[in-house]
Amino acid sequence: MTKYQEIAQDLIQLIKSGTYRAWGAMEGEHMLAKRYQVSRATIRKALNVLKEQGYIHSRQGSGIYVNPEEFYQERLMFTMSDRFRKTRLDSKVLKYTVEEASPELDRQFSLGSDKRLVHYLRLRSLEKKPLVLEETWMPVELFPTLTKEILFGSIMQFMEDQGNVISHDFKTIRAIRLDANQAKHLRKETDDLSLQITHHVYFLKSILAQITIETQGDNEMNALSVRER
Repeated sequence: MTKYQEIAQDLIQLIKSGTYRAWGAMEGEHMLAKRYQVSRATIRKALNVLKEQGYIHSRQGSGIYVNPEEFYQERLMFTMSDRFRKTRLDSKVLKYTVEEASPELDRQFSLGSDKRLVHYLRLRSLEKKPLVLEETWMPVELFPTLTKEILFGSIMQFMEDQGNVISHDFKTIRAIRLDANQAKHLRKETDDLSLQITHHVYFLKSILAQITIETQGDNEMNALSVRER
């Protein structure tokens, strides 16, 4: 095992043990190089290992931060298409635009010179029963070939067909009351309670590839958007 691999394994153990806490900052390259008595180039290689495995991420001008356990723990991940593989899952594209990112989305995606996002609204149905209403943003810079036609199939499959490796999906879940537009598409009543799941889908090296807000039509459905690594 090389020196940078030894350092990477040591840092991983410190993260798993809680010495470095989720969302907390790590020391910079200079301090780590001094602690391990190696060059900054060696530390940089070790940190790249942690980034590729989902343990940490960098914030421009701010430093290195530890990801929560959901980002790196081993688990099976299933897309909606996977869960309904033996039945017909239909997609209706209600909106498809390419637009300039808002300042908040620009910050979340850490966009470069190309600030454009694909923004779409899609209704997924099973045997004509609405299951989920999806609103999604994806960087044009990462997905220049993403067209409206592709949205009728599996977006996760499209990502992987482009040679990308999906690392993790960070989810937040909350209860909402449906507005009139959501209720219309999901065949519910305005102000009905529903589950809403916000997904942040990452590639390796903690690259944010997709933000999706799922509004559920069936609150008994357990919506996990993951795939086996």
